Amino acid sequence: MNSQASSVTDSSTGKKTLWLVVGQSILRSGQIGIALFLVKFLAPSEWNSVALSLTVYLAAVTVGSFNLEHSVLFFLPSLQQHEADALFARTAVSLSAVGGGIGLVIVAVTRWGGFLSSSGIGALVALAVALEIPTVIAGPALIAKGRERAAGMWDAAHGTIQLVLVVGAAMLSLGEHGVITGLVIASIVRCASFLALFSSDILGHWRKADGQLFRRQLLFCAPLGVALATGVLTRTIDKWLVAWKLPARVGVYAIAAQEVPILAVLPYASGAAIAVVMVKHFANGDHESSFAAWTEQVKRMCRPVAALTILMVVISPQVFKLSLAPTYQESVLPFQIFTLIGLHRVTEYGAVLRAVGRTREIVVSSILLFVFNVVFAGMGLALHGLVGLTMGSVFAFACAWIWMLNRLTTVFHMPLSRVFPWKVWALNIGSFTLVAIVAELAASATTNSITQLFVKCLVFGGAYLVLSTYNSDRSNDTLEMLGVVNV
Repeated sequence: MNSQASSVTDSSTGKKTLWLVVGQSILRSGQIGIALFLVKFLAPSEWNSVALSLTVYLAAVTVGSFNLEHSVLFFLPSLQQHEADALFARTAVSLSAVGGGIGLVIVAVTRWGGFLSSSGIGALVALAVALEIPTVIAGPALIAKGRERAAGMWDAAHGTIQLVLVVGAAMLSLGEHGVITGLVIASIVRCASFLALFSSDILGHWRKADGQLFRRQLLFCAPLGVALATGVLTRTIDKWLVAWKLPARVGVYAIAAQEVPILAVLPYASGAAIAVVMVKHFANGDHESSFAAWTEQVKRMCRPVAALTILMVVISPQVFKLSLAPTYQESVLPFQIFTLIGLHRVTEYGAVLRAVGRTREIVVSSILLFVFNVVFAGMGLALHGLVGLTMGSVFAFACAWIWMLNRLTTVFHMPLSRVFPWKVWALNIGSFTLVAIVAELAASATTNSITQLFVKCLVFGGAYLVLSTYNSDRSNDTLEMLGVVNV
């Protein structure tokens, strides 16, 4: 009986998770699809302006939310129902006020600072931001109510509607103004849907919220909120530097600085896979076992991360040539350099600090990365244009990475030379660098870009399969010994 109940529970949990994964995947894919389609359908000058507007929109929504959406999942469930209802309503009203304030700032900066192409575009971006910020708590609120399917559909619907409206305007040749208007309409639909779902909850409870409880919520969200804010600013500050120094090249750099989605997902998945194990070991004071679980997982991730990163570097000339106009071919080298940042993303290093309860250092790390990126990317831009800027960003990430590893030395009580599996990491990079050379030589036998792309992928796929088969049994045995496989 217990076995059957467990099976039903696992199946139910799996379906709920699947809906959330599908929703997030469609939402994130839609954002990438918008960039790719707009490059296709907009003139370079129009894409240049739209790319800058989109960076302002995405940064403003992320910074303005201050991570309050996460409190709906992790803070509100600890409260009594009437307290949670009142605090949710207060949060929605507060986010509305924040959205309006940020919108006014965008209008002012656009009007008097000339940051975007026109004050009209600035007003549209401001409206989209003001409408969208309050809605960031919709998905988590649905999850908290046990409506995971609705939460997944919420994300999927928003991603799809935004993609259709924004790209549709570009396909209809409505230009920059039409594209940003499409973004605003998508935000209006999202806000209207949010009100339809939650207006009764908000209007009935927002005056009942305890001010002290609201301040506790802000303190609860502050560390990750600051980290998320600086994280999104780190990803956009280089584009804003280009807009300042080389305004006609923003669109070119926006394509070059695209992060490969799978390389962004892998470290978080890797950290999540061993989070429970590490928390248990740290709670028991067993730092050695926690380190063993962490380092073995890092070793496992070295191969796929090195392979994917170097593969993207190798095939990017063909991908850009086949998918983008000749105007954007100069993005290839900056993209290749920018992609090299992915080589260190074999895990989410912050997962270790969270597991041991040192969240303050995660905030410091994100701030340091932002500062490093401003300094080194700015210097690179001044010295050698887009290529210099990209190299500066890579150097900034390297400095922040070493700083984070130094934090881990204090957690695991061992030197930098041992806290990271340098040998395994370097061997995988070296191995796939040799594979890249073989792939380039094999592809040089033809001048057809499609054939070259196919040959390079075939060589990498074959090499990866051989290396994976050779090492799989030993890795699985080790992970089972550590208790990671069954988590």
